[in-house]
Amino acid sequence: MTEPPKFIAPEIAVKLTLTERPNSVEHLIQTLQEKCRPRLDHEFTLNYEDPDFDGQLCCLVDIKDLPEKGTLQVVRSEAENESLQSSNTEMLPHVPISDRLKSWPDIFNVPTFSYEVEHLLLEGNAAYEQSWKTVTLTRSQKSSILESMATAIMNYKPYPTEKNIAMAAEALVTAHPCLKEKSSASGWYGWKWSLQYKMGNFRSKLAKAGCLEVAVNSGRRSHNNPDKEHPHHNIKKAKHAEVNYLPDFPKGHDSTSLENVRIQIIQEVERSQRNLLLIDKLMQMTFALRRLEIIKEDPMIGEFLQKWPALRIDSQICAEFHRITNVNLRNQFYSELDRRTPRMLILFRQKATQTGRGSEVLRNFLNLYDEQQDADVKRTLVLHGLPIYLREEDPQFLKSPEPDISSASVAILTTVNENSLIHLSPLSAAVVVEDEVMVSDISKWADAFVLLFGLIYVLHLDYPKRLIHTFTFIQKELMGLEDGKQLKPCLLRLKNDLSLIE
Repeated sequence: MTEPPKFIAPEIAVKLTLTERPNSVEHLIQTLQEKCRPRLDHEFTLNYEDPDFDGQLCCLVDIKDLPEKGTLQVVRSEAENESLQSSNTEMLPHVPISDRLKSWPDIFNVPTFSYEVEHLLLEGNAAYEQSWKTVTLTRSQKSSILESMATAIMNYKPYPTEKNIAMAAEALVTAHPCLKEKSSASGWYGWKWSLQYKMGNFRSKLAKAGCLEVAVNSGRRSHNNPDKEHPHHNIKKAKHAEVNYLPDFPKGHDSTSLENVRIQIIQEVERSQRNLLLIDKLMQMTFALRRLEIIKEDPMIGEFLQKWPALRIDSQICAEFHRITNVNLRNQFYSELDRRTPRMLILFRQKATQTGRGSEVLRNFLNLYDEQQDADVKRTLVLHGLPIYLREEDPQFLKSPEPDISSASVAILTTVNENSLIHLSPLSAAVVVEDEVMVSDISKWADAFVLLFGLIYVLHLDYPKRLIHTFTFIQKELMGLEDGKQLKPCLLRLKNDLSLIE
């Protein structure tokens, strides 16, 4: 069963008067931390009582929604929630899962090169400004530049797209115009191909050194092994903008030592009183082992969950998603969903005035929502209406009581009131993945959806084929997980329509 949000000291109320209105939610959070030290020295979000919905709690996303006088509730982040579950647990050393903190940046930062190369470029850039003269590099100097650039690219992803490499090449000659190529219109075309070739060599070196993220694709077809898989087919790499796709084992550990930790996790999960803090520490320590198994071996979900039963705990689903993406699953999902909901409803109402089956379904949803004016119903309406707006439909994704779940790769199972024709407020919900009920007794449909989205990352699953646009929109626009791939026309149109609505 899903856990309710953990409010900080719910029995304590503090009156706070501000001399001026904060200009953003982040500014308000910073002010609260300064006023209420040390009680608020950690990560949290804010809920406020929305007068438009009879005082129901809503996530504070836009500072404009904050009333002049109101009640705020401070909600701990997922990591902070788990840290409060036990205070007498032996603290395990922090295990860094990866040096990679984010996906590909909007602006590529050119690294600092060797002292020799930096001195050469400094002189060359000064000469270029005066006479448009470019520098001539020796073989070792160019190799040094490419090596540093490849390392910088690897800090983001081992398999950059052609667009990524082009961005890096353009950034290089923009930062150091003396490196521009007179023979190409862009000035960096040759650098792009040199970087692409260098990345291939760089991956080969890392694979031989034992870097799991690239070693997992080694041992393919070659002159000595002509019967093996083609080297460019089915490359195992991030497919949903995963930041920590396949990290290396923690320092001082190997598969044998981590296997012993895995057994300890099973024993802890089977206890009647689970120590969630200890489970989280052990799960973080074994993250690389788990990712190697799910990516390299592609096991059956049921078998995998028997080995890693902690992944049935909703807090660990969120924690694992954070390990993979460095994004807080619930906070990011709900803050962006709530921020975009008013504009989504405007688009839904516009489409509902048209003819067609999808428009009729949206009209029914909107009529029910207008009667209830419930914050949770509003979220559910947007999540139900999004695939309809995008002209997608998957009858296997939404299931009613006692369904046949054998044909569903991923699904949300709902228990509903028999008198309700449109189920925006189910009695309970459960998340199903490949015949396995992962989490049950979920009180809110939106909570079930966000856990399902997290499980797709945790279990290395593909998006449902019939809802590919819906999940891609959530990945890129709500979760901010950009993979560098161009948006499909329907998603680009939706993105533009949302930006035009004030």
